Amino acid sequence: MTPDLEFLLTQTISPVKVTLPGPMTVVDSTFDAYYGDERAFGMAVADAINKEARALDALGPAVIQFDEPVFSRYPEKVAEWGIEALDRCAEGLNAETAVHVCYGYPTGDARPIKPSYPEILVLLEGSQIDQLALEFQAPQLDPALLELCPSKTILFGCVDNGDPKVEDAEQIARRLLAAAEHHDTEKIQAAPDCGLTPLSQSIARAKLSALSRGAQIARDR
Repeated sequence: MTPDLEFLLTQTISPVKVTLPGPMTVVDSTFDAYYGDERAFGMAVADAINKEARALDALGPAVIQFDEPVFSRYPEKVAEWGIEALDRCAEGLNAETAVHVCYGYPTGDARPIKPSYPEILVLLEGSQIDQLALEFQAPQLDPALLELCPSKTILFGCVDNGDPKVEDAEQIARRLLAAAEHHDTEKIQAAPDCGLTPLSQSIARAKLSALSRGAQIARDR
C-alpha cells in the first residue's frame, strides 16, 4: 500500500484517504491453522494492520479507513472483540481514522445481512475511530439512527452502488437534510453507500456528480 499512497500524493494537493481491510473481515475470510482461537487471531491481524497503518501514516494521508463489511453479519463478535481489534488498528496514528461498515451487498449473497446497525452504531460510538462510513441509500434506513453515534463524523451513504439509475441531486439533498435533523451538520459528509466498482465508469461519474450537486444544495439550505 505504501507505493500506492506515495503515487497518489504526487497527483494531488488535496487531502487523501487510504483504505485497509479490517481485522474481523480478514479473519472471516482466512483459514486459521495456527491460533485456534478467533479473538487471538483477530488481535494478531490487528497488530499487523496497525504496523501497515503506521507506515502509511508517516506519509501524511488525511484519513486512514479500515473496511469491516462483516461487522453487520456478526454484531455479537463486534461486541466481544471487534471494537477492541479495530481500536488496536488505529493506535498511534496521526491521521483521522474511519471504518466502513456495509449494510448489505449489491451483488447478492447467500447469507443475508442482519439489520444490525442499531447494535453496531452504539458499539462504534465507544470506539476510538473518528469517522463512520455507513450505507443509508440502498436500504433506505432512517437517519434517526445517527443519534446513536453523536460524537462521530458520518460519511452518509446517499448514492446506491448496486443500482445503475443515477440519483437526482434534489433527492440527495433531501436525504442529507433529513440526516442533519439527527446529527451535527459539521459532522456529516455526503458519500456513496460503498465503492462504485460494480458500476460502469460513466454511471459512477454521473452518480458522483449528482452527489456533489446534492451536497451543495443541502449546504446552501
